[in-house]
Amino acid sequence: MTDKPRAGETFLNHAMVAAGVAVVGVALAAALPQAPEHRWPALWGTGLAAVTGAVSLGLKRRAVQRSLKAALKVVGLVFALRAVTVAAGLYAMVSRGMGAWGFVAGFFGVYFVLQWVEISYVNAAARIAAGGDE
Repeated sequence: MTDKPRAGETFLNHAMVAAGVAVVGVALAAALPQAPEHRWPALWGTGLAAVTGAVSLGLKRRAVQRSLKAALKVVGLVFALRAVTVAAGLYAMVSRGMGAWGFVAGFFGVYFVLQWVEISYVNAAARIAAGGDE
């Protein structure tokens, strides 16, 4: 038996970190804004970033199993998905008279950390696929 991590373990570890980031983000979005008109946009932004992060990690898992080139294509696809999500979220918040800054802070606060987790996963999975150490 080997001590090297398998691809499934690596994915599970990164998925648990991503879930932890989402939970901390939601907790901060619920606790920090004083007024409800700022809290709800922050919660929506955090939630949408967490959902797109989960979709992204799943798509990257499937893509890395095929090739690194496929993983790079998924990066572009997920970037477009997140851009549409941000635009739709901002439109929804502004059209309801809520502040856009709460949404932006919630979304990008979680997004930047999840982006690091996703890149870490792709790097680890690529090393495992190549037969190297994690």
